[in-house]
Amino acid sequence: MESKKHYKLYKSGKQWKTLAITAAVAVAGVVSLNNVTANADVTSSAVATVAVAQTSSASSVVLESSTSAVATSSTSEASAAASSAVVSSSASSSVTSATSSVVDAASASTVASSADTVATNATSSSEVSVTSASSEASTVSDSSSVVTSTTSLTSQSTESATSDSADSSATSTQDSSVTSAEVVTREVAAVATSSTKNGWVSENGTYTYYTNGKVASGENYSYLPSISGTGYNWYLVKDSVALSGVQKWYGSYYYFDPTTYLKLDHQDYVKSQWGDWYMVGSDGIVQSGVQKWYGKYYYFDPVTYLKLDHQDYVKSQWGDWYMVGSDGIVQSGLVQWYGHYYYFNPVTYLKATNTTFSYNGMSLTADNTGIITGTTTSSQFLLKIYQATLDGWKEYGVLPSVTAAQAILESGWGQSALATEANNLFGIKGSYNGQYVIMSTAEYGSGGYYYVNAEFRKYPSFYGSVVDHGYFLYSNSRYSNLLHQTSYATVTSLLQSDGYATSPTYASSLNNVITTYGLQSWDTAAGV
Repeated sequence: MESKKHYKLYKSGKQWKTLAITAAVAVAGVVSLNNVTANADVTSSAVATVAVAQTSSASSVVLESSTSAVATSSTSEASAAASSAVVSSSASSSVTSATSSVVDAASASTVASSADTVATNATSSSEVSVTSASSEASTVSDSSSVVTSTTSLTSQSTESATSDSADSSATSTQDSSVTSAEVVTREVAAVATSSTKNGWVSENGTYTYYTNGKVASGENYSYLPSISGTGYNWYLVKDSVALSGVQKWYGSYYYFDPTTYLKLDHQDYVKSQWGDWYMVGSDGIVQSGVQKWYGKYYYFDPVTYLKLDHQDYVKSQWGDWYMVGSDGIVQSGLVQWYGHYYYFNPVTYLKATNTTFSYNGMSLTADNTGIITGTTTSSQFLLKIYQATLDGWKEYGVLPSVTAAQAILESGWGQSALATEANNLFGIKGSYNGQYVIMSTAEYGSGGYYYVNAEFRKYPSFYGSVVDHGYFLYSNSRYSNLLHQTSYATVTSLLQSDGYATSPTYASSLNNVITTYGLQSWDTAAGV
């Protein structure tokens, strides 16, 4: 009887111990799961120790003799659970570290949401595990209730620590991510700001002015920072692009330097962007009308603003009339225009009217229209050949004073038969455009003078005779040495030595005529 009683007690004790160990292991597993989720290494070790203590305490309630084999087994199982918790905790730490790196690149809101989810899952897992453990323990004796109660308290403490740790980790990670996001945002903003165009930007061969990456529309004359980088200057801009060359602005044309883009601040004769030349004043405005430039007056068309390229009698911007040559220069002195001569005062450049005056060896008069005539026979003859001698110099390089002296000497002031019948002033033989006359002429030989009949060129006017005289000298190589000579004495000497005339006094006769009538002034008039 006693033997059966002891056996029943032994059997009941064995079952109780088995349930107690199972409950302890379950508690250790729950704590281990909580530790893995919450990433708390220290908490895992503490829970493992509590589990061992609970197991030991439970064993002492049932077996006062503290059977060493069972205790050893319980302790071994608890230690294994604790080791598992530590390993899980280490794995959790590695995962958390990796997760932290990913979170740094994510937005702050995503990190916070993930942290809340982890904390919630940890709590749910803890509650389910504790409930399961408690349910299994409820089938044992009152002593197992003590174990369950202890386990529940421990689980609650662990759950609270786990939740706090998760919240703290999420908050820390969120703050770190927000800070990282702010830094990235500032860096992106800085890059965007640095790449935004501001001020003058060189592009497409010119300069464009930007304000915070934008350009102003329309055409304006604006006071802006200097393109050179020093101070401010005025620029003509169209849609914020700096303009150069000739530009129209408020009814006037201005010139802007193609290098500095500034309005020209001094008078200059400049080439435009399309290749034409313009006179620009010190105010930068393209000029028209009569303008002075390097000691001479030029005329610029008021419509095209170009320098006049043909002779014309023009009205100036102030109402007076001026004679302009084919070089655009306002002329003075004696000028031929549509078959008549006019005289323009060398000081005022205005046409003379109703006056008598002497000019370059000629006595002249101007009527009320300004037409000039000679007051003497000699002056009338000289007036007829004046322009032709100037043109002969320009075209062929024959000095005007020498040409005039030859015409006087050889034609008898235009009164010879050859001059009156054929307008031939120089006795040049042959034909002119197929035209000639046969005349008797005196020749000088070893026996003195003798007469012969010969063909002589016939001209339509004195002008034609004088110009052809220049061509005659120019086209005969033996006279090439006298072309473009500026000394009349040299030219007359060369004419004689080259065989132009047979008279031994030909050169001295020409020199006497030139000095008597002041014909050297014709050379000056021709620009020699």
